[in-house]
Amino acid sequence: MKQPNNQHTDRFEIAKVCPVCGSCRLQRKFHVRHVIDDPQRACALELGFAGATVVACRECSFLFKLQQPNAADLHEHYAESGEDYLVSLAEEHSGIREDFRVARQLLTEAFHKGGTILDIGCASGFFLESLGGNWERFGIELFHLAAERARKRPGLSIRECDLVTAKFPAQSFDVICSFDVLEHLPSPTPIFREARRILRPGGWLLLGTGDSGSLTARLAGSRWTYLCLPEHLSFFNSNSLRKGLAKAGFSVSRFERIHHGERSRSVATGWMRGVGKHWAIELFGENIIRLGLFRQKTTEFLVPYFFDHMICVAK
Repeated sequence: MKQPNNQHTDRFEIAKVCPVCGSCRLQRKFHVRHVIDDPQRACALELGFAGATVVACRECSFLFKLQQPNAADLHEHYAESGEDYLVSLAEEHSGIREDFRVARQLLTEAFHKGGTILDIGCASGFFLESLGGNWERFGIELFHLAAERARKRPGLSIRECDLVTAKFPAQSFDVICSFDVLEHLPSPTPIFREARRILRPGGWLLLGTGDSGSLTARLAGSRWTYLCLPEHLSFFNSNSLRKGLAKAGFSVSRFERIHHGERSRSVATGWMRGVGKHWAIELFGENIIRLGLFRQKTTEFLVPYFFDHMICVAK
């Protein structure tokens, strides 16, 4: 496969094998243009990361970006992100965070008396706090501002680090959860393995991430918003996530597709307009934007999220 040229190649790592199954059988899937016109993502321009090639593994169907910022730049980005990034997480907006609602329901049904839980990438700790005092609640977070806010919530124990360097003792937790984190990882496998080590027998790994195999994501193609955020590097569907977890010693007991965002008629019609514009350009070319129907920045639009996320429970 031809490698992309980039003037900042020293700040990038080029993936040569699938991070999930190790296969070398990679197929170019999309070239995506990143969102770069808001403050929290402007650093992508400095890195020469205005776009990226997304490849698919022919063995497990995992999607990932071929060129990725190096670990030091990624760590710096998350550590130094500001208020805008924290707001974008929409933690306390119950109408948007359906993943939190579904996860709480699953945990309440399975762990009536609570237990010990670790949230990987806990942000400002809203989900942990929402579980209540029946749980002994731990969180890890790279984003400094978020970690500081999480520490102010009563009953939470927060570390500012990643999972591997946290070095929790073996069999420490009844539940490990993580929401909107897997897509940020260049390689999710070390996280799965470490989670397996520190989970107690019968414990749960509860994950929330985008579903690249959903009908809505496939219809959106290269303009699926999930692909176009420069900090998003890895994209699972149920098959690739199942295989990645199995390699770490997990068996998947449940997948549940969810909508990640506000539910309203305007959201549904906005998604349909986005998909319509995307396929009009795919079928008829860029000149379609000359029509009055497409007077806006049609070539720069994204297709919004719409029932393209999933919750996974593994044991």
